[in-house]
Amino acid sequence: MNDNMEKSINEITNDMSKLTVLSFRKVDEVKKLAKHFRNVINHPITQGNAVVLKYLKNLDEEHKNIFIMKREGVEVEYIFTTEKKSSLQRQRFNSLPVSDVPELLKAEFQTIDNAKQVHICTDCNVEIEILDDIPLMESLQKHFNLEVHMPKLKRESIDVAEPILLPKMSRRLSALEGDNHNIDQIIQMIKPMEKLERSFSAILEVSLVRTLPDKSEASINAAMKLYQEAYDKLCKDIYMIDFSTQTSSVAPIIMSIRDNVNQNFAVDANKNFDNDDNDQASDRQVKNVTKKFRYYGPIENAIVKLLLNHKLLTLVDDRTGKLAFFCIACEYYTLRFRYDSVLNHVFSDTHIHNLACIMQADKNIPFSIGNSTIEKVKDLNKDFLRNHHITDDHNGLNCGLCKASLDNDTLIIHILDENHLGKLSDKLYHKMKTNNTDGLVPEEWGPKSLDWTKFLASVGKPLNSRDHVVIENFIRPSGKIANYCTCCDMTLKGPRQVLFNHIRQKKHLRNAAPHKLTTLYKNHCRPSEYYASFGNHYICAICPEYVALPSFAAIVEHFESNLHVETIAKLLCSALFDLDEGLFILNKISTGEVFKCDFCDLVFKDSADAVKHILSSVEHQNLVAESRIRSNKGDIISVYMHGNYILHSEGASFTCESCKSVYNSIRSLLMHLVYAEHFAKRPSSENVFRFYLELKHNINMWARNKYVYYEFGRLRCGVCEADLEEGENAKKHVMSSRHKENMGASYVNVNLDVSAME
Repeated sequence: MNDNMEKSINEITNDMSKLTVLSFRKVDEVKKLAKHFRNVINHPITQGNAVVLKYLKNLDEEHKNIFIMKREGVEVEYIFTTEKKSSLQRQRFNSLPVSDVPELLKAEFQTIDNAKQVHICTDCNVEIEILDDIPLMESLQKHFNLEVHMPKLKRESIDVAEPILLPKMSRRLSALEGDNHNIDQIIQMIKPMEKLERSFSAILEVSLVRTLPDKSEASINAAMKLYQEAYDKLCKDIYMIDFSTQTSSVAPIIMSIRDNVNQNFAVDANKNFDNDDNDQASDRQVKNVTKKFRYYGPIENAIVKLLLNHKLLTLVDDRTGKLAFFCIACEYYTLRFRYDSVLNHVFSDTHIHNLACIMQADKNIPFSIGNSTIEKVKDLNKDFLRNHHITDDHNGLNCGLCKASLDNDTLIIHILDENHLGKLSDKLYHKMKTNNTDGLVPEEWGPKSLDWTKFLASVGKPLNSRDHVVIENFIRPSGKIANYCTCCDMTLKGPRQVLFNHIRQKKHLRNAAPHKLTTLYKNHCRPSEYYASFGNHYICAICPEYVALPSFAAIVEHFESNLHVETIAKLLCSALFDLDEGLFILNKISTGEVFKCDFCDLVFKDSADAVKHILSSVEHQNLVAESRIRSNKGDIISVYMHGNYILHSEGASFTCESCKSVYNSIRSLLMHLVYAEHFAKRPSSENVFRFYLELKHNINMWARNKYVYYEFGRLRCGVCEADLEEGENAKKHVMSSRHKENMGASYVNVNLDVSAME
């Protein structure tokens, strides 16, 4: 009996193998193929196995649907082949070919085994198996060369052998024991497990070693396995969500520093926004004098120190990637390689007056040299000039290095002159050699450079993985002057301006937004709208502290922070060892006689199931996030300043709750937020500048709608003469019908979606 069984199996195997020899492109050949295929389906042994029979029937039905589909004006080829493709895009595979059906039949008749690892070509939905005894390049080589894979020109190739449902059905042969699954269940079962990133796994393992009472390898592996299972379930649920309708919740208000510089800052001589990075390196004629290589690092450090003493922020320009400076006191912005512009600014009477006034009015900000009077601010500049060997006597300004007389108009030009800088560099170098016995050049002096302009051109901040432009736009640096946009599948070659032009396009904004939402959901975080401002921020749904961050780049950094990773480690510890009551209370999980989720009204058999629910349920995390948002009704200031609430009235006056000081301008408020000593946590310089741009946008909206944020969580609309209703925020209220009616003819339809700004 067994011999007959084996013979019959081999017979079917041989029949199926014949299908892999030819490509059937003509109608008669396709009919011949269909007849042969039906004979295989009607074979007694095929009929005796429900799983195999259903698979082959589905395949036959799909072939039939493709064949009889009407196509007008298109030349169609019906291709039935399992030849495999070339090596150009081998990374795009994930399933198996018809040629392996005989082996699957054998496995189905003799043993029920797990589905084999496979690849699928995303261009033509052809599945190709990974075979252990054949190298991957060889197994995929032929597939790419087939016409079915080539770009469609004047025809449409229909792969009859591999219909669109086949990738979903192919795994059933070896993975399913019954046929009582519908197609949605099959989709869920075949979604491949998504592995954790290697770097995150390493961080989590280190945190588990610190957290778990049993630090054995078996315990750590069990915890990692539990998290991988929860993560895989979460990814499957996220895979089924259509994020295209929610993209406005992650679209930033501010996209370009350059645009806001042009719109928000006073007109000045600093018109350098359209210059290339190497504008400074002009093509001067090389003189017949041998130039010395010098160290300009200490000179630039002295300039930067002066600017910091003047309370200028050092940041990176979004568009160029170069260092830039922002003066809060004067709302003045300039690129780093334009030192003539920024030095002229800090030496100007207007800046000195503005800075002194703000500093005198705010006693919470320390100043570098005693009282911040106008004379004390001027003393900063005099100390800087003395370091450049420039003195001021009854004859006026004189340079001791160059033996030259100067005036106020030529002072900055002389300081940045190549001859003066060269002499100063040499003097500093000789002084260092005299005082330094080992003769080593300090690291902060930087590289040797031929001249000042070349030094500036070479000391920019390169594009890196922590750059917020890179993080928020899914850009991968792929060379010195090339970047790859992963969400648009495009390589962008050229200076950073090319990249910046791309990320501002509507197409990119639409493509990036679903990626952002997917990333947030996979890491247990959510986007949220401010209660008393216009725009979005991001919160974490699992951390015990209320983590609210103002930018997508900031929340991405939170994913790998100690707080976030340790929270996951503590949850895994609660699943396997000691229960953390605080985390369970935070997630509304009752721990009495049974484990029950009060949010979702579900009961769990043990703590492990409860932790899996916390880490893998999209609905549960949404409910946790909503409850935390309701209890933390802040605005843009409180989110940027880590919960330090600033009450305001129509955007005209601001009251700091920490020191009860009142500020009547955005400049004095921002200076206080950045430099006051009673704020333990401050955002980075880049975030401060972006916060400033968003705050200007919000102040305009607050004033127009007469908003008064008079108490934490209580926002009054002066137009409607009432507090915002439950469930409303500033943005939703402005768009509500009652607010529009009360505004009457003065209502302006403001589109708050960033894509409409482009």
